[in-house]
Amino acid sequence: MAQRVPTLLAVIVLAAVGLRSPAKAQIQRTRALSATGASDELKHAVEDKGYRVTLNDGWTAEFWFAKQLKTAQKDVPGALYPELANAEFVGVVNLPKGMTDFRGQAIPAGAYTLRYQLLPQDGNHMGVSPNPDFLLAIPVASDADPESRHLYTKLVALSGKATSTNHPAVIALDSAGDPGSVVKDAQNVTVFTVALTTSAGATEKLGIVVKGAAAQ
Repeated sequence: MAQRVPTLLAVIVLAAVGLRSPAKAQIQRTRALSATGASDELKHAVEDKGYRVTLNDGWTAEFWFAKQLKTAQKDVPGALYPELANAEFVGVVNLPKGMTDFRGQAIPAGAYTLRYQLLPQDGNHMGVSPNPDFLLAIPVASDADPESRHLYTKLVALSGKATSTNHPAVIALDSAGDPGSVVKDAQNVTVFTVALTTSAGATEKLGIVVKGAAAQ
């Protein structure tokens, strides 16, 4: 009986921490952004090197993040990243094989800007996600200027071009882990964590859901 104690303790500890386990993935640094349709303004706004994330099923995405992520201290109850402003430019993603967004919608292969958006706190959105922080994907040809400050209705309309629907293409944000890691969390979603430099000279970690969808 005593021999089973370490095993039981290990199970209890893993259940308590729950929580995050490494996902089989490969992360490589890539060259500068050269995606078809990306404007010179976008190319100059992102870091000189990107990240290629390849999951064990062969799905791949290439990310280039903003050289300086603009942040401001503010109180937003429930938000994971309250220091980010709605419509803030976060980066560019190239999807060679497309992807399924957090809502289960298909995003076709192509390059997209990524802009932060807090989930509206209204009856249409309550309970759709454990976290209210999202990135909205917009085809690069429709979002050439990273300094643009789109109002919510325009942002949704632009992102709807990625899904060819009235609903934006939504990529969820999650709690960040170790920079450069890919893990699967307790909700069975796969999260890629990256560390970015902010306009204040600090470091901001973002956890980006690259695989997984909201519970139906």
